[in-house]
Amino acid sequence: MSNEPVVAAVLRSRIGSVVAPAGCGKTDCIADVVKAAGGPAKCLVLTHTLAGVDSLRQRMKDKNLGLHRTDLETIAGWSLRFAAAFPQRSGLPTFEPRGEEWPTVYAAATKLVRGGFVTGVLKASYQRVLVDEYQDCTVEQHALILALSQHLPTCIFGDPLQAIFGFRAEQLADWKTVTTDFPLIGALKVPWRWKRIKNDKLGCWLIGIRDRLEQLNSVDLAAAPQCVSRIIPQSSSRQDLLKANVSAGRSVELGSEETLIVIGDKASELIRGTLAAKLRCSAIEPVACQTLGSFLEDIEACTGQDRLALVLNFAAGAMSGLAKAAFERRVIQIAGGWKPRKELTEAERAALDLLSSSELAHVLRLLECLRRQPGVTPFRRELLSAVQNTLRLVVRGEHSTLADAAWHVQNKMRHAGRRLAQRSVGSTLLVKGLQFDHAIIVAPEKLSRNDLYVALTRASRTITIVSATPVLNAKVAPLRNSTKREPLGKE
Repeated sequence: MSNEPVVAAVLRSRIGSVVAPAGCGKTDCIADVVKAAGGPAKCLVLTHTLAGVDSLRQRMKDKNLGLHRTDLETIAGWSLRFAAAFPQRSGLPTFEPRGEEWPTVYAAATKLVRGGFVTGVLKASYQRVLVDEYQDCTVEQHALILALSQHLPTCIFGDPLQAIFGFRAEQLADWKTVTTDFPLIGALKVPWRWKRIKNDKLGCWLIGIRDRLEQLNSVDLAAAPQCVSRIIPQSSSRQDLLKANVSAGRSVELGSEETLIVIGDKASELIRGTLAAKLRCSAIEPVACQTLGSFLEDIEACTGQDRLALVLNFAAGAMSGLAKAAFERRVIQIAGGWKPRKELTEAERAALDLLSSSELAHVLRLLECLRRQPGVTPFRRELLSAVQNTLRLVVRGEHSTLADAAWHVQNKMRHAGRRLAQRSVGSTLLVKGLQFDHAIIVAPEKLSRNDLYVALTRASRTITIVSATPVLNAKVAPLRNSTKREPLGKE
């Protein structure tokens, strides 16, 4: 893989930007810049997610680049660490920011850099700044990087067509403003992800659809290579759409080590969970999972039969193979005095203990027993594990409240990353930056232009699209204010 002209342009430019379409070797290019830069001082390499940090670190390791050559961090992590090192100068309001407190962290780091208090430290520590996935930067983050560029050579890498993260409290930096502050100095154009496995036709087609997407908000599948196929629903009814989705899932045969991603509705965890159950896949969950938060709030507010019903409903929404209604009916009858002929199962004993006591240990035990039952298969593994781990921390006394325990579990998930199943269901928000061998896109008509581009570029071998028409018309929808930002590890 070679991007020498772009690498050379970065090294000779004081400031600049590089447009990097999906699969065109951006991670390699950044690693090559670090390698070619040389010198005793480090390159400061910033990105948005811990998964991105891991990817960059692995690529540098593959190129035999020692970690001493870089300071590789998330923008959020570096901002917090730097501002916390000079709290009075930066005015950092909190050392443990959560949710909507993060903009104040970026503002504190920007104040510190702009004030000139740490110019000597910056120049002694770093020779240049490289920022990955810049299309996802907020206005506050852009202000910070712009402040750093006043002291250090700075190059940003991004693709405006992959800007799909919108935030309630934080506005994305406008790409025209970005390229005014960081003039374009190069663009990556070779689809290395597909070229590497001799699937050049798919790579070239994906590069070619960019102009039409940007100008017309549509993709014409008529010109797509054979590895792009379409499943046509018989009608727009919910039942026929489900049949088409299942048909698409069954149509893809995986090699022993190949992976499949089914890209579903990004607005609904429940819809994706249901799709995962139907296709026998594992759902990829947001780190700040809404279902997790709702379940934990509800579980504390009820006891007895209400709590049993809540736990069983949750379990049925995360695991297939549960005879929920029959199990619940039998347990309630036993609790009422009925004497069963068959010996009680471990799960039934746990459910009876839950009915007679409000201790959370019984909730945890019931979920563990249900998960171990023969024929039961979790399809929302990450959600189920997050709930069990949260309950476990409270039961052990390591945290006093479920809310604190859940925050600890989620924060650990951000840092540990996730292990994906061979067959997964996710949304564009959850799979951006990830690579798979095969992709199935359901309901493409619900995807915005940028979401559609991200969905189409996830797979290296085949793409299957469930659509009634050969022309995919992107949904025209506002990019901003769509979801909550998670700075320490966007899914």
